[in-house]
Amino acid sequence: MYMDRRLLYPAITVTAWAQQQPAQPAAEALRDRVQEYYQLMVDKKYRQAEAMVAEESREDYYNGRKPDLKGFEILTLDMQTATAAKVTIQAKVVLLMPGAGGQVFDMPTPTYWKLENGAWSWYIPEEVKAATPFGKMKADSAAAPALDMKGAAPGGIDNPDVGSLLNQITIDKHAVKLSAKEPEQQVTIFNNLPGPLDLIIDSHVKTIKGLSVVVQPVHLEAGSKAVVTLRRTGENKIEDSVTILAEPFHRELTIKVQTN
Repeated sequence: MYMDRRLLYPAITVTAWAQQQPAQPAAEALRDRVQEYYQLMVDKKYRQAEAMVAEESREDYYNGRKPDLKGFEILTLDMQTATAAKVTIQAKVVLLMPGAGGQVFDMPTPTYWKLENGAWSWYIPEEVKAATPFGKMKADSAAAPALDMKGAAPGGIDNPDVGSLLNQITIDKHAVKLSAKEPEQQVTIFNNLPGPLDLIIDSHVKTIKGLSVVVQPVHLEAGSKAVVTLRRTGENKIEDSVTILAEPFHRELTIKVQTN
């Protein structure tokens, strides 16, 4: 599996992905520019897209593998200043999974843009270059600064062991029982990867009557942990499952919940 560092900066929580429609001309120009850039990525016209990359990030663009982008959608525009912005896209990318081959995943992805010579340009801020689920990405200084025109699946690290990576995301309990005497239980999720993860509660949980589920924190830096608090809030009999998604890997962590 290849992971493109441009597509693996820490994911944001679902609530921040709501559509935004800034009306100002600068935001409209930015939206058009982002749309054009990522359509070139879908079409694998990497040399044309190069003209839309900021000068300071040209080397990252040259040395980075280009994503096998199957589609995209602009989710949010965040005009941080008059000349800098963060744009979150939902990218359809191909990941190679053990025993399943190439699979297409929707990956919410923050991207960064700045005004350069009067036009919005894609770039990678220095402070986010290290923020990937694999830890710090480093370009091969010995490699010639040539474009990778293969359109391979996203990757900044060659052929990581996907199974081993997923096993670095662990949970200490897979089942809990809630009662009138013990209406609350806690489960801990550990991020043993060298980079960050985001935890998202599956939408099914909202349909489970009489159960409250809270995850704190939802963003996990490398080596940190989150606590999932499950609380019985009514007299309903519960026999169901709570799923927590660890992004950007789409790792499902399932907790069976019963009441007695």
